[in-house]
Amino acid sequence: MHQNYTHPNSLFLTIIIALLGLLTAPASAQSPLDVGVHFSPQLRYITSSQTAEPPAKGSYTRGKDGLSLGVGAGVYLEYAITPNWFVRGGVDLSYKRNTYGVDKVFVESDSTVSGNSLIVYSSIELPLSVLYRFDFLPNGDSFLLGAGTTVNRWGGNPRAFTSFFNRRSVKEYVDYPQRTVTVFAGYERYLSSTVVLGLEPYLAYVPTRFRLETTTSSKVLIEAGLSIRLHLDN
Repeated sequence: MHQNYTHPNSLFLTIIIALLGLLTAPASAQSPLDVGVHFSPQLRYITSSQTAEPPAKGSYTRGKDGLSLGVGAGVYLEYAITPNWFVRGGVDLSYKRNTYGVDKVFVESDSTVSGNSLIVYSSIELPLSVLYRFDFLPNGDSFLLGAGTTVNRWGGNPRAFTSFFNRRSVKEYVDYPQRTVTVFAGYERYLSSTVVLGLEPYLAYVPTRFRLETTTSSKVLIEAGLSIRLHLDN
């Protein structure tokens, strides 16, 4: 469903300042609350399917499949419920890129011209997840499994850079979800007595649809990525 753009600047800045304060504060005792940052490259696969019959004359456009690389980054807090179960929440800034090939077909001459469509937008997201850390290995490393969702999302105005579509702002042609579902696994290693490096590959269900072409619509169902995380075990 289409989301309206809002301006959550004050909320975003408040959370950032609070988390940065925790990052720079000296740790004086063991605490069940940790703070961290992450950087997450994202891979999105776009597929196109037919939604209308081609016209008998004139021309029409049809989308193809594509693969795009985006990026996300953010800060988060992690709270230990038990020695193995944790809750993680924070704020992310995500930049979504979606690109795929497009053909323009001229019916009378039976000829085709190839081009592409690129749709980009940014969003501020509030992710929340639950994770389970397995017991530490003899060398102190650990593995984890988790699942989460997006509690809320504020999306920017989608823009398109296309070969055959003559509008730059395409808000009414893009449907993206308010919430998503994510599953992930992870490996963690202590870089020091308090700093932990984590690598977490993930899969997210992100049903997104683009309706720019004449006879097809294009969609993204799954986003894959790798979250590179640093957190303080204080």
